[in-house]
Amino acid sequence: MSELGSLLKSTREEQKKSIQDVVDDTRIRENFIKIIEEGRFKDLPSYLHAYGFVKKYAEFLKLDYENVVWPLFAEECPKEGAPAQSKDITQEEYTPSTTETSFLENEKKSSKKNVTVILLIIVLLLIGYGGYYMYSSSILNNTITIGSSKTVSDTPVPATVVEPEPAVTFAGDNTSDNNSYFNYYGTSIYADNNTDNITINAYDNITEPAYVDPLFAQTIPTPVVLSPEKVKVKFSENCWFKYSTDKGERNEVNARRGTEIEIEFDKTFRIEIGNAVAVSMEYNGQEYSNFGNRNVVRILNYEAQDGKLELIRR
Repeated sequence: MSELGSLLKSTREEQKKSIQDVVDDTRIRENFIKIIEEGRFKDLPSYLHAYGFVKKYAEFLKLDYENVVWPLFAEECPKEGAPAQSKDITQEEYTPSTTETSFLENEKKSSKKNVTVILLIIVLLLIGYGGYYMYSSSILNNTITIGSSKTVSDTPVPATVVEPEPAVTFAGDNTSDNNSYFNYYGTSIYADNNTDNITINAYDNITEPAYVDPLFAQTIPTPVVLSPEKVKVKFSENCWFKYSTDKGERNEVNARRGTEIEIEFDKTFRIEIGNAVAVSMEYNGQEYSNFGNRNVVRILNYEAQDGKLELIRR
């Protein structure tokens, strides 16, 4: 019976851990765990596997590897060609160059390598972007050699300054009065503001169309005045009635039976009824009534939509 295998197995059972717990944590196959607990180290794939599996198993159980586990392992599973007595063998001589326990270290090295590659790609992208920016900016326009003798100087070319035309101030409080405008420039040029051909001596009697000032040539559209909406209110009984519209009109009526009034509004209006059964309204050929029972007070808000009155808030 293997002393090392018994130690591992008994420790696992004392900690109330199953073989599956060991497999889940160490990623060592179940059949390899059983081989280790039975001390059949030669049945493992190699010495490297035996060393790595035992060390990882012992670390999982939190055993003292250097002082307890290592001496037993060195005695029961000696390295080929090495003495079997643990006192004559150092741990360094048994440490393989590659073991299962070094997988995490290899992964760390691999992740560091990946980070290095990513950083290198970022640096290359930044260099490429900087080159493109320099190429597309005015930095490369300082001096460009064309052929063998022509160069473009980096001296900045001053922008062409366009003098704005002087603003015209009309007589009579800035109004666009024709007489004032003509008096300002001279009636000999703008007289009657017509488009007939005139003769200008300065151009050797060359006939050209007269200048037409755009201020007076443009056609100003006539503003469209929308007619207000109207709703007719009828009273079948005596009623206190109040209304307000979006045109700013507000009114209060103590109506008697048979009274009719008309409310003008743009889009919305509000009514307050003191006797709901007494009021009916007519809009766009449609009648609106049944606002409630006798002596019931109602406050209603209406909006004209697509030729109808819509109740928008009670």
